[in-house]
Amino acid sequence: MPMKITDILGESTGTRFSLEVFPPKTGVPETIPIQRHLSNIFDTVEHLIKYDPVFVSVTYNPEGKTRTTSIPLAAIIKQKYKVEAVAHLTCISTPKKELSKTLDVIEYFNIENILALRGDLPNDSIEAKGLKHASDLIEEIKKHSKRFCIGVACYPEGHPECVTKDGKKDLKRDLLNFKAKVDKGADFAVTQLFFDNRVFFDFVEKTKKIGVKIPIIPGIMPIMSYNTLNIVKRLGNISMPDSLVKKLEDNRDNKKEIIEIGVNYAVKQCRELMDKVPCIHFYTMDRWASVDRILKELI
Repeated sequence: MPMKITDILGESTGTRFSLEVFPPKTGVPETIPIQRHLSNIFDTVEHLIKYDPVFVSVTYNPEGKTRTTSIPLAAIIKQKYKVEAVAHLTCISTPKKELSKTLDVIEYFNIENILALRGDLPNDSIEAKGLKHASDLIEEIKKHSKRFCIGVACYPEGHPECVTKDGKKDLKRDLLNFKAKVDKGADFAVTQLFFDNRVFFDFVEKTKKIGVKIPIIPGIMPIMSYNTLNIVKRLGNISMPDSLVKKLEDNRDNKKEIIEIGVNYAVKQCRELMDKVPCIHFYTMDRWASVDRILKELI
């Protein structure tokens, strides 16, 4: 029987956990064969299902050619592992007619939870066809069916594209953009990854002051390689403590030590979050070992 994420969280005591996996792309070169990619995803879920995750979310990116793998994969995970699946859905470059058909497919697979996202702009265009904002997508989902529980993304350090004319972060406007998604009907939110818990707690306090009452789930990505520094730089709006950066720089050629640093840091982060948040969301990168070690320390 399908359940809404908000209902599960409402019935839970203490902090729960959730997972995110990344489906294979089609029509573009993959760094690993699609069969191995799928195997990594199922290995990740199988090794971590013992921690009773609230949900497993499956990313979706039409421009990245995952539209044919994302929703079926979410359906398989839900059926095979008896866990709620959250289907990501982006609106950018997606005509309304196609969006309606996609929502029909999600309903057909008995998936009740959707993470409504704008999505990344196409590399070759500054204009987006179709809906332009996640708030617009929420409206369309609500029109299509009242059965869906809708999650959204939020950015404790501000969305990278939400800047003032002189290029500085416009945190006030970004906060209002988040509030707009809540006002349109968002039921819960998952944050972008962060490495400073103070940033998260400050963000939550600011949302409360403007009337946001939905559950806000912190997103944690364990450091699994030195390349995490490049990911952080590429995202552009995430800060990392100098002490952590130094540890990574000092051990850049020691893969094993980098993983140790990542596990220890994530455990510390999560311990500070435990019992203060309804759920902690792990960006697994389709790799289970670090998250398994972290959860063993926490539970």
